[in-house]
Amino acid sequence: MVKNIWADIPRNYVSDLEVQVEKLTQEIQDLRERTHARLTTGGDVTIPVESSSQSGREISILPAERPHTSDGSSSHFDDLVTSVRNVVVEPSRQPRFLGQSSGISFARMVMAAIQVDAINAIPSPLVPEHQPCETSLSAPAKASLPPRPVADHLVDVYFQYRTPHLPILDRSQVEEALESVYLADSGTKLSGRVFETDMFTTYMMFAIALCDVPHSSGGRPSQSEGCFFSALGWVEKVLRYSKSDLETLRAVLLLAQFVALFPSRGSLWHLTGFALRLCIDVGLHWETEEQSLNMDPDLLNDRRRLWYSTYQFDRLLCITLGRPFGILDESTRVQLPNPWKRSRRCPGRQPSDFDIHTERTYNHLFTMSKLESEIKHVHHSQVWALKLAYPRANHTAWVQDILPRLQEWYATIPDPGKAHPSSIFASQPYWEVIYNNALLLLYRPHSLALYHSTDELLISFEASCKVIASLKALQRDGKVEMLWKSVHHLFMAGLGVIYGLWHSQEIRDRNPVGSSIATLQSCASTLCAMSETFPGAVGCRDAFDTLSSATIDWLVTRDVEDVPQNRLEFEKQVKEVMQQLQLSREGAMTTNPNGTDNMSAMLSTDNFEISEMLNSAAQWPELGEEMDFSDIL
Repeated sequence: MVKNIWADIPRNYVSDLEVQVEKLTQEIQDLRERTHARLTTGGDVTIPVESSSQSGREISILPAERPHTSDGSSSHFDDLVTSVRNVVVEPSRQPRFLGQSSGISFARMVMAAIQVDAINAIPSPLVPEHQPCETSLSAPAKASLPPRPVADHLVDVYFQYRTPHLPILDRSQVEEALESVYLADSGTKLSGRVFETDMFTTYMMFAIALCDVPHSSGGRPSQSEGCFFSALGWVEKVLRYSKSDLETLRAVLLLAQFVALFPSRGSLWHLTGFALRLCIDVGLHWETEEQSLNMDPDLLNDRRRLWYSTYQFDRLLCITLGRPFGILDESTRVQLPNPWKRSRRCPGRQPSDFDIHTERTYNHLFTMSKLESEIKHVHHSQVWALKLAYPRANHTAWVQDILPRLQEWYATIPDPGKAHPSSIFASQPYWEVIYNNALLLLYRPHSLALYHSTDELLISFEASCKVIASLKALQRDGKVEMLWKSVHHLFMAGLGVIYGLWHSQEIRDRNPVGSSIATLQSCASTLCAMSETFPGAVGCRDAFDTLSSATIDWLVTRDVEDVPQNRLEFEKQVKEVMQQLQLSREGAMTTNPNGTDNMSAMLSTDNFEISEMLNSAAQWPELGEEMDFSDIL
């Protein structure tokens, strides 16, 4: 069969193909120069070819159509042309494409990490010039621009930081984009502005700000998602793959910022990976002395803010989900942004005290991420094989070094009283969660350490109780930032309390039974409240209910002579819960081959099974499932 096919192909098909490719490329270039049209990968755009080409064929972009002909040899020849014409029509050297000849646009790769029913741009002559192509998206419908006073209010809400989103946008950048969009809506376009970028930035700012608006004021998730979908209509014209384009990085980070608040709308893991790759390509991860001294101060500060925003997303995911870092701290060297730096973009506007406080606060959060990175790095190094290139740290000496640095971080938290009253940074429980969760990361029992001192158990127990109390306060006040992250912190803190009660007589002696029971019930009720709005919390809630109920029964009815038997029964329950939590997405069950303490395994700083359960529950899509490469190649 194969021999017959190749025998039917004309011997001069290579030279014919080269001539055809050259001619088609020239024709396309001529059309572009005349019309200045931009082709989209999602459309079904056809370009007619002159009559001298093979039977007046047309080149179609996504999906490719095979020409029909009764001539067998001509059909084989046409198939060869079809297999390369996508690359010919959109040369891969353009910044919107990846690789040398893939024909895959960077925008399409990013959109593969966004969870929508369908995104297929359909060009229409009825669409006004300043509007993007209509997009078929899942409900709710795309939002339109609100009245200008409402837009100005949403800008204020965005920069009040009611949720702790990152410094991806400067206020001057948002105000300039907003001015450009509303002037264009009234028929006036500002020169020197990229309108597509302004539209994308404006709608993403609306989407994130509406997440911060209390429901009593009219803000609803559907409104936020409507603005998000409107922003997606501009993605293809905004995202480019260039090694000097900060706006593409900013756009990816804005998408990540929204998905961090709405995890069901995309994969924060994939978006963060794209952003980190862009940072490294641009060179944001390594700041030279020459850049520090000679680069434009506005640009330098912008680069620093974008780098640390990406770094924060990477550390948030890796530390919470127990995954490897995207880049080691030893491979980075970037100074923190300057909180007192006043942008020259808006010379008439002085930074407010709230603005300066917020910038200082972000720098404090970035410093904590570095400390947590160090903790995880040292914990991992304890199981490395001994090599000269990778020396193992003296764990005891290192703990004595990092603990004062953590305490100094806590003592130097920017005064919450100087934050905007609506800001999450004005909430003391928010800071208590961050600090005590870092202590848990440092002292929490885990399967790599077979012995835990009484002092370590006491610190871990007290930190767990404070995390539970603080998250309960945040949940009660409606200030929980990212539910998936808060559920993980709350569940692990609850396990820390249970572990301490079962393993330390001193903890039981120091804490009255009523107090311990109240802490367990507080954790259970908060998990239950979170599960009402985040389905991913249901598994953690049910598992904790099982363990806490057994612990409470034991605390109430325990007898010294029955402790060993109660312990065996409890460990059996722990094993059953572990088996439930370790069910993979394919339904296969994993086990602990080393036979280490089950509670220690659950409390491990890298409990991959529990983290992946939250990952799956948050409906983060698999990249391969969301993108059909057959439409591209």
